[in-house]
Amino acid sequence: MARFFTRERFGIPQVIAVVFLLFFFAQCAWFVAHVPLTQVEGLYVMDGLAELKRVPPMAAKFDEQSRSHLVAMLSVTGLIPEMMVRSEPADPFYLDRRRWLIRAPFLFAGLLLGASLWYVSRRLCGNAAGYAAIALFAFSPGMVARSSLAGPELLGAWGTFGLIFTAIATAHTLYAPRDVILWNWRRILLLGASIALAAGAQWLLAVMLIPALLFMFWAVPHRRLAASIIIFAACVIAAILLDVSVLGRTSALMHSLSASAQIIVRYSVHPTAQFFALLGRFLLDGAPSAAVGFTVALVTWLVWRRTRFFGNNAPLIVLAVLLVIAALLPQATGPAFFFYALPFLIVFTAGVFADLLETRLREIPLALLFALVVGQAVYSIAGLMRLYSGPR
Repeated sequence: MARFFTRERFGIPQVIAVVFLLFFFAQCAWFVAHVPLTQVEGLYVMDGLAELKRVPPMAAKFDEQSRSHLVAMLSVTGLIPEMMVRSEPADPFYLDRRRWLIRAPFLFAGLLLGASLWYVSRRLCGNAAGYAAIALFAFSPGMVARSSLAGPELLGAWGTFGLIFTAIATAHTLYAPRDVILWNWRRILLLGASIALAAGAQWLLAVMLIPALLFMFWAVPHRRLAASIIIFAACVIAAILLDVSVLGRTSALMHSLSASAQIIVRYSVHPTAQFFALLGRFLLDGAPSAAVGFTVALVTWLVWRRTRFFGNNAPLIVLAVLLVIAALLPQATGPAFFFYALPFLIVFTAGVFADLLETRLREIPLALLFALVVGQAVYSIAGLMRLYSGPR
């Protein structure tokens, strides 16, 4: 036990990360307390309750192309004990009084996403990058809102983030001459869970298996067969987890996959001006300071060769891939990929700023980063205060 509680695992960086996560949780708690259950959340809950009772979903026509069985099941997790003994159907007023139970799994996932951002940024670029990433995350209005609502966006973002960086981390273990599956079974389970979260939230996110596999090939070109076996094993685990999420109703899973695949067939490229208008509106509402910081980071990356290494390049590449997918999808589906890209935008920004903080002019990027975090904190808290309309 003493070996587990070491300074390396529980030191100043961890304390700072926890403090920022507490700020994040406080904002989410305020949001949940003052924003009633939405109609879309109610449809997910009714869908989940119907699946638990193995009857046709009451919301079967609800957004069939992107409807997530995983979100429906998670949204009713906290209601299962009560609903098992409740005979009358759930009405909107009843569900709204239990919105904490409905939204709790998504809030927990949001906290884990924040911890993942801090951990990955710190491992890639050091403590400074970890602090910058968790600070920008903690006061992102988009992250606060999506973590406080029952919906697929937060699960998709966390799953995609975990898929990419777990694949990269697993690839680096292949330099050791050990058994591919047995030695990496924990990472393969984590990779499978990430794939299940991403695909369970939005089937089209399964396409991110391609960059994940390519990153593995790049990291260990001499063990590409081993990398392919790991990805295949993780996909099998993900398929099992997704089947469990629909209580073994594989036909429902296949129907959802088929409906989602129709989006690819009917893809349409957004006009350039419309695409950037949608992206700008998302960043203004969801993470304005992170967008400003990303602009500075991108210019720095373009002009300063030192910042162009794998730790910065990988999140930037994934960010670009997700934005291209967003541009190719219909307006009803594409903007969700802006949110899936946001964690990678934050990691890239944090990594480049960490490089800037190691220069002789570190006071300038430090002051800018401090101003961005404070500005976004004020923006986020001010937005939450506007939600207040009296006790509920």
